[in-house]
Amino acid sequence: MLTALFIQKILSIPTVQLLVHALKLSKELRELCGFKRVPHPSQFSRFKSIFLKDLENFFNNLVNLTEPICQAINPSLSNILIADTTGFEPYVRENNPKFFDSLYRNIKKFSKSNPDFDAHSYACSKMPKFAHSNPDAKFSYINGHYCYSIKATILTNGLGIIQHISFYDDDSLDVNTAKSAAESKDLYDSKTLIPSLKEFFNLHPNFSYRYFLGDAGFDSFDNYKYLFSEHGIIPIIPINPRNSKNLPQPTFNSDGIPTCPRDPSLKMSYDGIVREKGRATRIKWLCPMSKKVRLNGKTTYILQCDNPCTPSKCGRIFYTTLDIDFRKNTVVPRNSKKWSKLYEKRPIIEKSISLLKSSIAVDSFKLINTRSIKADVFLGAITQHIGLIITAKLGIFEHPLSLKKLLA
Repeated sequence: MLTALFIQKILSIPTVQLLVHALKLSKELRELCGFKRVPHPSQFSRFKSIFLKDLENFFNNLVNLTEPICQAINPSLSNILIADTTGFEPYVRENNPKFFDSLYRNIKKFSKSNPDFDAHSYACSKMPKFAHSNPDAKFSYINGHYCYSIKATILTNGLGIIQHISFYDDDSLDVNTAKSAAESKDLYDSKTLIPSLKEFFNLHPNFSYRYFLGDAGFDSFDNYKYLFSEHGIIPIIPINPRNSKNLPQPTFNSDGIPTCPRDPSLKMSYDGIVREKGRATRIKWLCPMSKKVRLNGKTTYILQCDNPCTPSKCGRIFYTTLDIDFRKNTVVPRNSKKWSKLYEKRPIIEKSISLLKSSIAVDSFKLINTRSIKADVFLGAITQHIGLIITAKLGIFEHPLSLKKLLA
């Protein structure tokens, strides 16, 4: 059964039905797979669903097995860890473009009288949070479009060999509450990296890396701190402009207290400690010209400033972390020659994810069940590692990512 599924991934056969037809037509394929009788398509589906955890364990063991091969091919690239997020879209009604178009057209009818009304954003906010036929398929923004997908964080080394697949699911990460589609993606990226890395290093405690490469979505103080403090990995991550507000920045007095950006003689007011899930503990500072009061049982702010530095009604709020700023004080200076040379290697993960999706024919598969989709993803990753082992046995290292080129 496994051999047949590996052949399906190598040849990018989109459906089990087509695989069954190929097996019926080819005696050689049947003999290779050890089939005296071709299984029914439902048997393949049950196999993937029943043995999902075993396939995941198989993949994790292969990662340990192929690590020495990666080190032999290129030690410097093998010491680079790269992360990216992606999604796998199940065959659900909500992923049909007509589903959104119908809602969008109805909303546009009511928005004609108000030219300032953003019908597209409003339509997105009214989309269901998950697919009706599969609640695991959440409303997401992936590769420039909205869809319902099962999201995952993928880790590869600098060679593009997949090291870990984490299907991280957190209901608190709601794309509908984000101000923009790009913001929703950045939020997901920044919040899922640490759980994925913890999972990875628990499975492979002896693995170590020199550098971490990630896009601007991973630009979060907590990610820098975790990578460098916990594992000694140097982060190579661009600054995300969404995390840097275009406002005058407070300075600090001799006591380390932030001061008003307009008048350094005015100290900002201490407003407590902020502890949020998935974030570092921070100190909250309030504008010196703002007062926090209780009115009608509710907390409100009264700002008495003739020249405010922010349009916020409560005045400037500033946060400081309790640790040194790993984000700004990077070990490798951001945009230096070394930083740029390292960051140039990041797109290999996008190629690896593209090949993974190609192997499971993600653009044309018609799977709805979450377990079957996850099993297919792990089978695709396993096939990549099997190709790497074959490459090592043959001594051909030109195309470690592509088993098709090796077979050709």
